[in-house]
Parts: sequence; C-alpha cells; structure tokens
Amino acid sequence: MNLHYTHKPNYYFFAHKLVLFLENYIKHHPNHVQETFSLNTIYDLFDHDFASSSTNLEGILNIVDEYVIETNNGNEPLVKSYHISHDNHILTIDFNSNAIAHLAQGKVITYPKAA
Repeated sequence: MNLHYTHKPNYYFFAHKLVLFLENYIKHHPNHVQETFSLNTIYDLFDHDFASSSTNLEGILNIVDEYVIETNNGNEPLVKSYHISHDNHILTIDFNSNAIAHLAQGKVITYPKAA
C-alpha cells in the first residue's frame, strides 16, 4: 500500500502567521510578558490544519524562535520560551520583555530567511 499525501505542511508559512498574530496581540497588550492561548485559537489561525496546530506545532514554534527584534543588546527573539499542554489544549508563551518593549517603541520584527 502506498500513501500519497495531498497536503504538505508549510512550517514557515504557519510560523509567519503565528508571529503576525503575536505581534498584533503584543501591540494590544504590551504589558503581558506571558500569555496562554487555547489550541483552538491556533487551530483557527492555521485555517483548521489539525496537524500544524497539534503534532507539528513544536516545529513551527522552533521557527518562531528565529524571529528577532533589534534591541540595545543586539537581536533578541520575540518568544523567550513556550510550553504546549496537549492534555489541557493550551499553548503558553513567555515573551522576551526587552524585545516586546522595543516592539512597542516601533521597532520591527526581523524575519528569518526561509530555506
């Protein structure tokens, strides 16, 4: 039996969508250094791609780690750390406080080069 996949996940596309979502969130809540999102929110953000919002989410978040903001200390990642709880269906993100402060001051996010 030979299985052919009709859908190939694009990690960079979903990472970019997630960063744009987080950037918008931070602009509305600049004082939040930690936030918890329902995995249903991520599922909706990823256009109901179940694999990307569950199994592949760790790989997507590894790409999100490459999005940086130029600060006085050099380039710093937007996301300091994250935790996925599949049992509770939540994603907890700890933001880099220095990076979000610079984002609030008008600095822009530097995107990684996609392979």
